[in-house]
Amino acid sequence: MGVAFLLSSPALETSRPRLGRAGQGSALPVRAGLAKAGGRPDRPCAARGRGASCQSPLLIALVVLLFGLLALPLHAAQTITAIEVKGNRTVDADLVRSHVKLAPGGVYDAAKVSQSIKALFATGLFAHVTIERSGTSLLVNVAENPIVAGVSLEGNTVDKAKLEEQVQLKPRARYTDAKAHADVLRLREQYRRLGRLTTTIEPSVTYQSDGRVEVTYVINEGAVTKVDAIRFVGNRALSEAQLRDVISTSQSGWFDILKSAAFYDPERIEQDKDLLRRHYLKHGFPDARVVAAEAVQNPQGTGYTITFTVEEGDRFTFAPTTVESSLRGADPGKLQELVAVKPGNAYSQDDVEKSVEKMTLALSDQGLAFAQVKPTPKRDAEGHTIAIAFHVEEGPRIYVERIEIVGNKKTQDFVIRREFRVAEGDAVNAFLIESGRRRVQALGFFKSVALKRRVGSAPEKIVITIEVVEQETINLGIGVGYSTSEGIVGDISIKENNLFGSGQSLGVKLSGSLVRLQAELGFTEPHLLGTNVAAGFDLFYKDVDYTQQASYMSQKIGGDLRLRYPLSDEWSAGVNYTFVRSTLYNVGDQASLAIKEAVPGWPNTTSSTYYTSSVGYSLAYDTRDNKKRPTSGVYYTVAQDLAGVGGDVRYIRSVGELRAYYPVTDEITAVGRATGGVIGGWGGQDVRLLDLFNMGGESVRGFATAGIGPRDVLSANQDALGGKMFYATTAELLFQLPGVPQDLGLRGAVFADAGSLWGVNGTAATLPGLAGNTAAPRASVGIGLAWDSPIGALRADYAIPLVKQPSDKTQPFSFGLMPF
Repeated sequence: MGVAFLLSSPALETSRPRLGRAGQGSALPVRAGLAKAGGRPDRPCAARGRGASCQSPLLIALVVLLFGLLALPLHAAQTITAIEVKGNRTVDADLVRSHVKLAPGGVYDAAKVSQSIKALFATGLFAHVTIERSGTSLLVNVAENPIVAGVSLEGNTVDKAKLEEQVQLKPRARYTDAKAHADVLRLREQYRRLGRLTTTIEPSVTYQSDGRVEVTYVINEGAVTKVDAIRFVGNRALSEAQLRDVISTSQSGWFDILKSAAFYDPERIEQDKDLLRRHYLKHGFPDARVVAAEAVQNPQGTGYTITFTVEEGDRFTFAPTTVESSLRGADPGKLQELVAVKPGNAYSQDDVEKSVEKMTLALSDQGLAFAQVKPTPKRDAEGHTIAIAFHVEEGPRIYVERIEIVGNKKTQDFVIRREFRVAEGDAVNAFLIESGRRRVQALGFFKSVALKRRVGSAPEKIVITIEVVEQETINLGIGVGYSTSEGIVGDISIKENNLFGSGQSLGVKLSGSLVRLQAELGFTEPHLLGTNVAAGFDLFYKDVDYTQQASYMSQKIGGDLRLRYPLSDEWSAGVNYTFVRSTLYNVGDQASLAIKEAVPGWPNTTSSTYYTSSVGYSLAYDTRDNKKRPTSGVYYTVAQDLAGVGGDVRYIRSVGELRAYYPVTDEITAVGRATGGVIGGWGGQDVRLLDLFNMGGESVRGFATAGIGPRDVLSANQDALGGKMFYATTAELLFQLPGVPQDLGLRGAVFADAGSLWGVNGTAATLPGLAGNTAAPRASVGIGLAWDSPIGALRADYAIPLVKQPSDKTQPFSFGLMPF
C-alpha cells in the first residue's frame, strides 16, 4: 500500500541509483510524464539522449494495481465475519457473545480480545476461556465451571445453623476454587470466635455423571483453647479484680457456658489492651500504658495464661480550666459553661472529650461548622494536677463527601450511622469523627470498629469508610442456686441485643423456686423514630406462695409500655404505663381477718381478682465508675405512679433510693444506701393488700422475709400485713480478703442496717392482734462474704438484730443475690 501511495502521488519525486560507465551511481528524477513547473512538457523517451532512463505510464499503472490487489486480502483478513462459541454446555452462546467486545463486521483488535476474556472470567461461569482467529471468524473456546448440586458439612459438633450462615456456596451456583476457599476462611473465623483455634477445614469436591459437583467441607474440630489464668503486672492503684472487670476476655472456669469470651482470642486481647488504657485514662492516670499482653500456652496445649503488663504512672487531678478563642463569633465565657472538667476531680480523658464535644456541637449550632476545639494539658508535676486549656480556632474547610460501611453482614447501616452522627455534607471534624467511632464500638455489636479516609472527587472532599467486625450479640444465661428465703432457685434467660440487625433488644427470662414462678419478656427500641428516646414494652407473669409469711398466694399478670430519655450524661427521665391483673387466692381458714376481708365473699370463695391501670414517671442520676462493681460515684432514683387511669384501684405511690460509693483505699470501698417509699389511696379508696409494701432481710439483714412491720399476732401464722410507708439504710465496708487471690472475685464485708415498715390499711387497723405497726427502727450489724459470680453478685451474710419489735421475725443467716 505504501508503494502504491508513493507512485500515485503527483507531487512526489524520488531518486533511484543508476550505474554509469565508471560504475558510479548517479541519481535521475523519476517522472510520470507530468509538465514541469515552467509548463514545458517532458520530451518523449525516443527524443531523449543516450543512456537516459524512461518509465512507461502503463507499467506504472500496472504496478499500482498490483500493489492495491495485494493490499485487499490483508485488509479483508482483519475483518470479523462471525463469532463462534465452543465448549459451552449450559450457558447460551448468545450470553457468551454478549460479553465479547468484538462484533461481526468489526476489525480484529487484540486489546478488545483481552478485555473480552476478562469479562467472561468475571461472570464466574467459566474456568477456562480462549479467543483466537479461525479464518475470518472469531473462535471463543470456554470451559464452564460446574454447577453445585449440594453443599454439606462433615465432622462438626458446633451448631450447624451457625456454620451454614458462613457458607456462601449454594446449590445451583457455580463452583470455583476461590469461592470454596473463601468459605473455608469464614468457617475458620467462626471457629476462632468460639476459641477453637486449631480447627482445620478442607473442601472436598465430588463430580457427578451430569457434570455437577457435590461440595463437602470436611471439618476437624480443635479443642477449645481456654484461658487458664489472667494476670496483671505493674498495677498498684487498681486491683486485679477491678481490671478484670474492664477487659472482655474472661478466665475459664465452671461457668464457661455462661461466658462469651472464656477462651483465648488474639484479636480480643488487643481490644482488651485498649480497654485497659482507656480505663486508666478515665481514672486519673494520663501516662498509663499497657506495655505488653503476653499469652503463654500450657504444656498440654489446651490453654493460655495471659499476662497484661501495665505502667500506671502517677495519679493526677484537674486544676481550673481556661477557654480561649481566636475564632470570630465564639464566646469563651459561654463555652466555659459547657466544660465537664471539675477542678479537684481525678483526671479523666472522658471528661476532656465530653467538654470538647459539647463545645464543638455548640459552635456548630452557631453556624461555625469548621470550628475546632483543641485541649492542651498543662502539668504541675509536683502538685500532681493538670490544667486543661481549651483553644478554639478555625479548622480546614473539608467536607464529608460519602460514608461507606463495610463488614456489617447483620447490622443494618442505619444503626451504625445514627451512632456515628456524622453525615454526608458535614464539615470534617476529626474529634467528632473519632467520637462517632467510639459510640459505634460502644454498641457492643462489633469486635472492632476502624475508620479509613481517602480523598473524594475534589481535594476539599473526603470519603470515610467504617470497617466493622461483628460479634455474637445473643446472651444465654443459666443459673442454679440456693436462697434462705426461697430454697433452691434457678433461672434461664436469653437476650438478643441486636434483633434482626436493627439495634433493638428482645429478652426472655424464666425463673423460679419452691415458692415462686416468674416469666418475663422485654423489648426495647433504643432510638424511637430516630430520636434519643428509648421505647419498649414488658410482659410478665409472677406467682408467689406467701403461705409461710401471710397465709395466702398471689398471682400478677400484666405488661407495661415505657419511654426513657437522657437529659444529660448523668440524668435520665422516663414515663410508663402499666396494666396488671392481680389475684389473691388460696386464702386459708387460719388467715388473718384482714386477709380474709381482702377476698369479697369469703369463705364462699378463696380468691379475688382486680385490675390496676397506672401511669408513672421516674428520674435517675448516675455517676458510678462501674455499673457492675462500683468503687466511687452516686446513684439516685425517684419514681411515682398514679393508679386509677381505668382499672379497679386508685392510689399514688412514691419510691426513692440513693446509693453512694467511696474508695477508702485501693482495696476498701465504703458503701452507703438509703431508700424509702409511701403509698396512699385516693378517690375514697384504701390501699389493697397486694399493693402494700413488705420488708425483711432484703432490706435489713438479720430478719426473715416479711419479718419486719405490722403483723396479726393472733392469727395462727402471725400473718404479715404490709405497710404504706417504709425506709431502710445501710452502711457497709467491702474489702479484699487477705491472702485470697483477687481473681476469685471474693470480698469481705462488715455492715450495719436499719429500717422500718408501718401504716396498715383501714381493715388491718381494727384488728385486736395488730402489732409492730410503728416507725421505730429495726437495726442489725453483721459480717458477710460477697462473690462476683458469673450469675450475679451473690452474698452470704450473718447479721445480729440489735433493735427489733417483739412481733418481728428474725433470721441471722442469709444467702442469695446481693440486694444492691
